[in-house]
Amino acid sequence: MHPHTPAVAVPATPRATALLTDWLIRDLTPLVLIHAGLPDPQRLSRLAPVTGAHIARPGKLRRHVRALEQVLVQIEVHLRAGLHRRPPTPLTTGSAPAVPGEVLEVTGLLAGAVAELGSPAAALANRTVLTAAGVIAAGAGTAEAFDSWSTTAWSYCTVVSQVWQDEPQARLLVDPR
Repeated sequence: MHPHTPAVAVPATPRATALLTDWLIRDLTPLVLIHAGLPDPQRLSRLAPVTGAHIARPGKLRRHVRALEQVLVQIEVHLRAGLHRRPPTPLTTGSAPAVPGEVLEVTGLLAGAVAELGSPAAALANRTVLTAAGVIAAGAGTAEAFDSWSTTAWSYCTVVSQVWQDEPQARLLVDPR
């Protein structure tokens, strides 16, 4: 198995990190929450956009962290309540993924990068995405796994093209395979 080569190499500038973090928190996470039928995706969409200033001073992401923590608590309550109504469908290796592996790889890397800067915001968003993706893959969401996969892939392609336009140091990588 070969590791995936990203389509675009993004420099770790505050601007590029902010753009990707904003996408993760205010676009991808609410999108997957909607597909999973989980509570309060609008709370994340209404947050202030993540800027380079947020990345330079991770304390400025406090509101984002608080909102993500509240959403995670609501998700936990929602999922626990749902367990009493119907038994969970077990995930198997044959379960269709709700989010492309490449997108999950990017969100994981971003979560680590932002955590190293001093904020758990991207890690909390990543945890939320993984939880919601599991709900969708188990067939308990409001959207089919393929529909969620397609929509999240489109969202990722949109943010990659935006980074490509906004970040002059971004460069295209080609997989030699």
